[in-house]
Amino acid sequence: MSHDQPADQAALKALVQAQFAPAARDYVTSATHAHGADLARLAQLAAPLGRALALDVATGGGHTALTLAPQMRHVIASDLTLAMLRAAREHIAAQGVGNVSYLRAEAERLPVAPASLDLVTCRIAAHHFADVRAFVRSSAAALRPGGLLIVSDHVGLDDPDLDQFMDRFERWRDPSHVRAYTFGEWRGFCEEAGLEVTYTEDDPREPYEYASWTARIRMPEPEQAALERWLLAAEPRYRERFEVVEREGRVVSLRGTFGIIVARRS
Repeated sequence: MSHDQPADQAALKALVQAQFAPAARDYVTSATHAHGADLARLAQLAAPLGRALALDVATGGGHTALTLAPQMRHVIASDLTLAMLRAAREHIAAQGVGNVSYLRAEAERLPVAPASLDLVTCRIAAHHFADVRAFVRSSAAALRPGGLLIVSDHVGLDDPDLDQFMDRFERWRDPSHVRAYTFGEWRGFCEEAGLEVTYTEDDPREPYEYASWTARIRMPEPEQAALERWLLAAEPRYRERFEVVEREGRVVSLRGTFGIIVARRS
């Protein structure tokens, strides 16, 4: 799929909901999503805004909304998948947090008033969006002058062979994966929408533990085994770049690439 062509939006959104609804509680408890170091980093990057009004898009298990809530005036947690939104609400309410509200919404068409928000965040989700440009435009329209869009997500690679290899294993495991975009592509999306990218950084996350990574998405066992064989048969440069760890003929772990993008509404 070309980086420039939106996916079939209706089909992709149906796939996302069908895939993530049964796994909603798994994403609440997932160590990768609940405890990633990027959560504290997102809060740090948002701190200069003060007691702001924030929207967390595709909130998933609600971890970003929960992390931001103590420093924000109010946080709106949105998600396309109703089951995911309910799981996030239960999780956040159980922590005694009261300044979070919940909104079922498409990332590409955020139902908020123009120039009404100080902050829009999106963590480990934009690679699922059918039209990432529409998401950036909608976010930009929702931000007040000086407001920030902060995205933490998979990041594409400038080497086309490595990028294609990563794209294949990510989509093989999760068919709702659309693309991981490079920092340069994110800069272009933001500029088109009237946002200025002020900061980017690599996010050296923990490797994927293969068994839990494939189980969390409820990947069928024959597909888990087929992907594992493909990874083990890959050329050394691919296995080295993505740190494929093998033990007794089985994949123990591998690593994706992630990053953080900060853009400001001028």
